[in-house]
Amino acid sequence: MSRPFKVWSGDRANKKSVTAATLQELVYKGRQKLGLADTEAVRVVLDEDGTEVDEEDYFTFLSNNATLLMLRTSEKWRPQGAEEVSRDEVDTMDGAQGMSERVKQLVCGLQRDVSRIITFSNEDLQQIVDVSVEELASLLQDTESYAKALQDSCSRHLDERQQAAEAIDLLRLYHRARQHSPYVEAGKKRKVEDQE
Repeated sequence: MSRPFKVWSGDRANKKSVTAATLQELVYKGRQKLGLADTEAVRVVLDEDGTEVDEEDYFTFLSNNATLLMLRTSEKWRPQGAEEVSRDEVDTMDGAQGMSERVKQLVCGLQRDVSRIITFSNEDLQQIVDVSVEELASLLQDTESYAKALQDSCSRHLDERQQAAEAIDLLRLYHRARQHSPYVEAGKKRKVEDQE
């Protein structure tokens, strides 16, 4: 059964609507409507965060009217409103000096939904923590106190993950020690003899 989708060019200048039942059909119709050659390789990504849609199973879970970008090989996803800048221009951008493209993507996602923080990898969380409060506030277009609170949340989340990992390692070590301990076996045998 066909469902409606919004298909946009990589620069978001050309926006079309299509209906498709499969990812393959969406790519075919999207190419036609956006004027992309059949021989040109394209990737389909979610407009909101750049997640690549490359499996039929994932495609079936997309909501009706989802906005998808069709990126050529030479194009890469950028947050909406982020213009391409040359290397020389990056040095003069306010609030973005030395900030990686990945941090900008993460912050863009947090602007839409701060609960995304729980899906970030440890490396992503650490990148948010490592950015200066001033740069983060500028990128978030919010106050420095909010940026600091966000960094504190990322830091706490990292600490909790580390504590959980350490607890699991400790349990594994304990389990391994119990398996190889002669005292545990002797204790089991004594219990069996006491029951008889």
